[in-house]
Amino acid sequence: MNQKRAIDSCIDSLTLMLVDSNNELSSEQQRKLRKGVRDLKRLKRASRLTHRQVIAVVDEIARAVFEILTPGRGE
Repeated sequence: MNQKRAIDSCIDSLTLMLVDSNNELSSEQQRKLRKGVRDLKRLKRASRLTHRQVIAVVDEIARAVFEILTPGRGE
């Protein structure tokens, strides 16, 4: 799977989490997921990002998803 497809897959997964009616997301969690989608789109368009920049984006999104999937343990 090439890099752009992998990013598209992640964007699709985050978007599904946002629109899933069974998810009772707080406004803060929704904000973090929307920011994650924006950051992934930026990452997809970028041509020259350092490894640290990519890791920072992925880390932020992973923390947001972890917080959503494990209530009360993300902080």
